[in-house]
Amino acid sequence: MIKRHIAALTAIVGCAIGLATPVMAATTTPGPATPAAATAPANQTIPRGLRPYSTSWLTPQRGIVLGYLKRATGARPYLIATANGGKTWRSLPAPPLPYPLDNDVPYAVWQDGVIVATDGTRVYATTNGGRRWTAEKIGGWSASSYVGQLVVDGGRIFALVTSNKAAAIDAGTARSGALRAVKGLSISGSGAYGAVTTVGGPLQADLGNDYVTEKYWYSRDAVHFAAARLPCPVGSYAMLGGVRGGTVVALCNGSPSDIGLGQNDKRVFTAPKLGGAFKPSGPTLDSANGYDFAAASARDLTIATGFNLYVSVNAGKTWTSRIPQNNGATFAGLAFPSASVGYVVVNTYNNQLKEVDTLYRTANAGRTWRAVPLP
Repeated sequence: MIKRHIAALTAIVGCAIGLATPVMAATTTPGPATPAAATAPANQTIPRGLRPYSTSWLTPQRGIVLGYLKRATGARPYLIATANGGKTWRSLPAPPLPYPLDNDVPYAVWQDGVIVATDGTRVYATTNGGRRWTAEKIGGWSASSYVGQLVVDGGRIFALVTSNKAAAIDAGTARSGALRAVKGLSISGSGAYGAVTTVGGPLQADLGNDYVTEKYWYSRDAVHFAAARLPCPVGSYAMLGGVRGGTVVALCNGSPSDIGLGQNDKRVFTAPKLGGAFKPSGPTLDSANGYDFAAASARDLTIATGFNLYVSVNAGKTWTSRIPQNNGATFAGLAFPSASVGYVVVNTYNNQLKEVDTLYRTANAGRTWRAVPLP
């Protein structure tokens, strides 16, 4: 549900002084008008000191990083790609998304030959490696709406869009120029949130509001959706881990700070098949608020919190802390392109309040992580 789009600077600095701020979807102010399409310049030199803010991987070897030289309004975006797990990188034309005024962190997703990027307000897509970016306009929403999550399935872009009154899934063919509401995939009410994923194949979407109402759907063809039994009990919200080895995995979360300042409860639920009944797998984990979740397999699971990763190798029965960040951090792009290899970006501040941004890789389903150097 709560992804890379958070107001990261505020959250991290709050953590650094001992205030583990619950991170919720931000309210954004639209940027300046942009053309329907943008032709990017030729490949540019990758600058030294590039800060990774987002990452996405097609395979354990092929991935991208979206970054900026500084966290400042108007800063220029850079998009880099690797075909060998980060040993070497090359520059791609970046989406026309300068760092936004509201401090929502832009991010990019690479799936099915499409790269799609957003700053929370605008969405751009390319099907030719960035040589041409098309603005995918989202209609019917107020200026305060927010694009919280993006996935691509069968050449179609699916966007989780929220406002202070509703949440919905909008979709459209890549480079069509428009994303429109998917009929039936919406929920009304204050405090709306949701999640969407294509991990493991079938597309899944979950929407809720105010921890009272929840709806869940899945689709095998990215066109027709079936309503199904909820992954989480009433009063909690779902983070979708996808389908791994036929098992459907979800992390059910209490509301942020429901057990204390900056802490909430979490529990893994699984179903034996799409549409099947979800049952708990393991006890409740009480920890810093959870902001992302990924499953390498039905047993190997990782939660990103405001201070570290929690990794389980037994379907949520026990958890171990990984990549601890004493001053608080945001973890972006957490995903496993295989059952063993995964990646995540960590953005934090050291004791001197200097920003530290690192891309990490695991080759053993989250048990250990190592930094991947950028150029």
